[in-house]
Amino acid sequence: MAVALSCAAAVADVRELPVPASTIYPNTIITGELVTGRRFKVTAASVAGFATAPSELIGKQTRRRLIAGKPIPLSSLSPPFAVRRGAVIAALYEEDGFSISTMLVALQDGAVGDIIPARNTASGAIVQAMVKPDGTLALDNR
Repeated sequence: MAVALSCAAAVADVRELPVPASTIYPNTIITGELVTGRRFKVTAASVAGFATAPSELIGKQTRRRLIAGKPIPLSSLSPPFAVRRGAVIAALYEEDGFSISTMLVALQDGAVGDIIPARNTASGAIVQAMVKPDGTLALDNR
């Protein structure tokens, strides 16, 4: 009885990856000037989870320090915050043509679409609100 075995070795190739041109600190919005290219010997598995093109980085906000010349983990990036913790922000509740507006203090940073806790400035009540693209908050009607 003959058994055929096949073993596919991981093939490494040289590829240019985007890297910080200099150290980039947390909460920095990445621009094209902050990124350069550097050649690495990589496999498909070794680049999984890392930025492989500048377009994956530009406009994103860093969560932690990125070291110059090192590949950039995608987990180190997030959409930019539209709301900052401690900011007083207008909020709106709407339902069936009825609306109420109030001012809330954001209790954490939030990107567009995030649900964050916020404190009502008038009552002190803590509510959950969604960050809108214009930087305001929308109160959930549930």
